[in-house]
Amino acid sequence: MQRIYRLVLVGLLWLTTFAHATESNPACPSGPPKVGFYEYGLAYHDGRGYDVDLIREIARRLHCPIASESVFPWIRTLKLLQIGEIDIATSATPTPDLLQYAWIYTYKHSKSMVLLRADVQARTLAALPNDPKLRWGGIRGWKFSPMQDQLLAELAKRNKVVTAIDENDLYKMLTTGVITGALAHPTSYDDWLQVPGIRKQVLVLDLFPDVEATAGGVALSKKRFPESAAELWHAELKKMYRDGSLREIFRRFLSEETTDYLLRAPVL
Repeated sequence: MQRIYRLVLVGLLWLTTFAHATESNPACPSGPPKVGFYEYGLAYHDGRGYDVDLIREIARRLHCPIASESVFPWIRTLKLLQIGEIDIATSATPTPDLLQYAWIYTYKHSKSMVLLRADVQARTLAALPNDPKLRWGGIRGWKFSPMQDQLLAELAKRNKVVTAIDENDLYKMLTTGVITGALAHPTSYDDWLQVPGIRKQVLVLDLFPDVEATAGGVALSKKRFPESAAELWHAELKKMYRDGSLREIFRRFLSEETTDYLLRAPVL
C-alpha cells in the first residue's frame, strides 16, 4: 500500500513539474498544444505525413510537448481552432475569415493541376468539355478557384462528372479508366503518380496558368497563442526552411519535383 502511495505521489509531482515547466515556456503559454489534422494527401493520412513531422519537429525545437493529435474533417478543424478547443492546425490557407482567429505562417504553395488520361485528345481548356472521351472525377466538398469551379459546373451540365468517395477512389477510377480527367494538388497525387505505368497513362497539365498557387501554413489559435508566442513558432519555421529541415521533411513523403514545386517561394 505504501509503495502504491509513493508511486501516486511521484506521478503527481512529475505532472505538476511538467505542467509548470510547460506553462512557463513562452512558446506554449497555454500548456501542451493540441493539434488538429485533417486527411489531405501526403500531408496527413493514417497518422503519418509531412504535416505530422513538421509540427512534431517545431514542437521539439521549442520544447513544447504535444498534448494530443486528432484528425477531423476540415470544417470541424476550423471550428475547433476558432473556439480554442485545438491549438494548432496545418495546411491552412490564410483567408480573411481564418486570419480573424488564427495566426498563419506559410510553408508551402500549391495549386490544382489537371490530370488527363492519354486517350483524351483535348489539350486546352476550351476543348475539354467537347471531348467525347472525357469523364471527369470529383470529390464532394472539394473547392477550387472560381475558374476551375466554372469548368466543373459546365461538365456537370453535360453529365460528364462522376463523384468519387475520396482521393483513393478518385485515383483508382483514373487508373482503371472509369474517369479520364480530374483536378488535384501535387501533394495529393504525387505518390500515386510514381506507381509504375501510371506516368504513361496520365498527363499532368496546367490548364489554368492564371490561377495563383494557394498558400498552406501552420495555423495557431489566437485564443491559445498571443502574437509573441506565435512568432516563436514562425521564427522556428523560418529556421527550418533555411537549414534544409523543411525540405528534408517534404522529401520523406514527396518526390524531388513536387518538393521543389512546394518550396519555390521562400518561407518568410
